[in-house]
Amino acid sequence: MGQPLRKNDIEDQQKESLKEKNKNQMDKKTLLKLLPVILIPLALWITPAPSGLKAETWHVVALYIALLLGLVIKPFSEPVITLIIIGIVSMFMGPEIPLAGYGTEMVWFIVMVTIVCAAFVKTGLGKRIAYNLLTRFGKNSLGLGYIMMFVDLILSPATGSNMSRASIDYPIFRNIAESVGSTPEKDPRKLGSYLTMLMYVVSMSTAVLFLTGMATNAITASLAKEMLGVNIDWMTWFKAAIVPAGLVLALGPIIVYKLYKPDLTDLGDIKPLMKQGLQEMGPMKKDEKILAVLFVLAVLGWMFGPKITALHLTMQVVAFVFLALTLLFKILNWNDVISQKGAWNTFIWYGAFYGVAATLADQGFYTWLAEILDKHLKLGQLNGLLVTVVLLFISLAVRYFFVSNSAFVASFYPVLFALALTTQANIMVVALLLAFFAGYGALLTHYGNGAGIYTFATGYCSQKDFWRVGTIMVGVAIIVFLFIGLPYWKLIGIW
Repeated sequence: MGQPLRKNDIEDQQKESLKEKNKNQMDKKTLLKLLPVILIPLALWITPAPSGLKAETWHVVALYIALLLGLVIKPFSEPVITLIIIGIVSMFMGPEIPLAGYGTEMVWFIVMVTIVCAAFVKTGLGKRIAYNLLTRFGKNSLGLGYIMMFVDLILSPATGSNMSRASIDYPIFRNIAESVGSTPEKDPRKLGSYLTMLMYVVSMSTAVLFLTGMATNAITASLAKEMLGVNIDWMTWFKAAIVPAGLVLALGPIIVYKLYKPDLTDLGDIKPLMKQGLQEMGPMKKDEKILAVLFVLAVLGWMFGPKITALHLTMQVVAFVFLALTLLFKILNWNDVISQKGAWNTFIWYGAFYGVAATLADQGFYTWLAEILDKHLKLGQLNGLLVTVVLLFISLAVRYFFVSNSAFVASFYPVLFALALTTQANIMVVALLLAFFAGYGALLTHYGNGAGIYTFATGYCSQKDFWRVGTIMVGVAIIVFLFIGLPYWKLIGIW
């Protein structure tokens, strides 16, 4: 006779059985998500091409839809489903089109500026900047909010991932909240909730201010160039953003303060805590000093590089040089580079998406789509400015269906740009307005951008509050851009 099962053995068997059951359920769930990703593109592939399109172009459309569904439904993570689709489709159409985007400057630019974020974390330069500002100016909660804004603003021109930037800033300010007894479990509204909410608002506001403020901006600029024929370089973006986006950024801390006021308004003297942080860091290290110089040079390169005709200092080249110099001076090493999963994830899925979108533009698909849409919507009969506002609100209305800011832009903006081409709207105004609200629109939900997911996960704020405050901030941004931004753009000759 066998030995009787012990209690621990029974529990282990039950756990294994539960794991197997969950695994089977997960496999079924994955399969259900895969079905539309496979069947809908397959149905398009075998369907004859519509009038006005070549069969080859129609097959590229099927590939585009497969990538789009894969990114939205996510049976696997974005890079994994992208590689699966590329591998299978390449058997039927060859690898040239699916792989076309991986050699483009814009795709690599996104990777470079995202990787550089690691240098600010590794050296501690971002933390040092925050501590120094807090030592000098941190006296009350509102002032603390503005210091958070300034820290994020200082870092934003050269850190192309606003989620990574938030991971540099936010822990410092959360530490301040916890030092006064405000934790997610105890007295969150004392201070921590305000700082958490503001971090998301500030993160999206600084992301909008610079073309290099987040990866999504470069995606929008690349689509605008491919589809609309408008070139939005770093300086053009900054000139257009500085007044309206600068105003929204400046209003952010006070508006969030009024809407979500912390119970603790007077911080007393937090200088000892900040000085202790600086003492623990020690004197400014060599790597920090070098990074500070490279940071300033990179910003100057993005601003004035294209005007130096003797050098090819496009914004992409400046990003390459910035990263190259951090490697040359051993601020970063190869392990740092390959550890930036977010950068390489974006490279895989967006490289494929960008190549396919560019191919469709070259083969005239978007022109064909614009003509079809014009016949049904007749937006061309409306005033150009009204059309621009309509397109803006359409872009905001669909944001609730997207959990990735970049995936939203890459998949939905081609449709909006195609619509714009059928109208009297000023193309540059449409491109810029949609580009900026790709950032602000993320504030409508707590999952619209990685920075929102990161801050919401702390537990300081409820989903209801996140959506309420975020929606009000989007409304403020709309008012500022329509009533101040558009006249300002007219004044400086953008339209």
